[in-house]
Amino acid sequence: MKTIRESRVLISLVIITTAICLRAPITSVGSILYCIVEDLQLSNTIAGSITTIPLIVIALLSPVVSKIGERTGINQALLLGLLILLTGILIRSFGGLVGLLAGTALIGAGISFGNVLIPAVIKNFFPEKIGTMTGVFTTTMSICSGIGAGISVPLAVEMGWGWRLTFCIWAAAALLAVIISCMQLKNSPAVNAVVSGKEREIKRAKPLYKIPLAWWVAIMFGGQSCVFYMMVTWLPMIVADKGISAMAAGIVATVFQLAAIPANFAVPILAGRFKKQSKLAMGVAGLGVIGLAGILFSTNMLLLAFSTGLLALGLGGTFSLSLVIFGMRTSDAMQAAQLSGFAQSAGYVMAAIGPMLAGVVYDWSGDWTIPILLAVGFMVLDLIAANIAGADRKI
Repeated sequence: MKTIRESRVLISLVIITTAICLRAPITSVGSILYCIVEDLQLSNTIAGSITTIPLIVIALLSPVVSKIGERTGINQALLLGLLILLTGILIRSFGGLVGLLAGTALIGAGISFGNVLIPAVIKNFFPEKIGTMTGVFTTTMSICSGIGAGISVPLAVEMGWGWRLTFCIWAAAALLAVIISCMQLKNSPAVNAVVSGKEREIKRAKPLYKIPLAWWVAIMFGGQSCVFYMMVTWLPMIVADKGISAMAAGIVATVFQLAAIPANFAVPILAGRFKKQSKLAMGVAGLGVIGLAGILFSTNMLLLAFSTGLLALGLGGTFSLSLVIFGMRTSDAMQAAQLSGFAQSAGYVMAAIGPMLAGVVYDWSGDWTIPILLAVGFMVLDLIAANIAGADRKI
């Protein structure tokens, strides 16, 4: 009993420290990208790829991560991902141009391990508290994402650290996660068993791409991912085109980062209290639709900020609920990892395509009406998928 309690404490720390590292290494780039461009004399194409590369790598690698977890054990695979993430952050900081690109790809690879495996870890260690632990995970990730975006300029520019040392903050966080993960594996090796060959054959009897429910879960995750990255990329320009001041635009961007946090925490906990999550899923996705409509028709700062807050609540709630559903729609931790990998692969393909598609449509149309309507369409599709994925059944 003591070993189980100790293991749960350590795995809770693994979940929290991993969450710290999963978004901040990407979100910390945007505000000091100009420093990197000036230092390494980058073209705009290469500069733009710094945020695109991780999304592509995550999309490609996510289905593979669950298979690695099957063979090595989920927690061992998570440790491997943290080591890759740590290596990627260091190479990105100190490897010159080649290191910048290679390290960025490794960061995407490391993040894919955490994204896919944490829902399985929660399913394995906290089957009766999936909602609560998912809320802790997504809230930590969201808060640190905002911190990463907020502290980069003060540290890199005002305090003179430069972009390299600033990025190393997240290397320190990844190192801490590695140390705690090693402690957890040493403390309780029995609960990190590898799936047997027979179990593996049973679980692969029907591939996920042949199961309709798996596709609906993937569309639910993908819809919010697509809209989130569309807004991360283009919201500042959308605000600017409405004639709002730079200071007001900064407030709107801050609202978009912070407003998701309450939903990240509350929605998974609420989801854990019900066998069916359809109504809750449709509710949070509906907030996203209303928020986008508000952004489209906003004519003043107050309405724009309010609409952005509703959108952030909808996206944050749908994201965290998707992670809960990975556990609730599956029978065990390994199946949760498989569904997580499948859904996140599809989701990050949409996330990579969405911003580019919105930019192309904007160039063609000359304003943001059609791109925002496109985002509304993705969010409505997300709402439909959420209703189906929220039903009380398993894949």
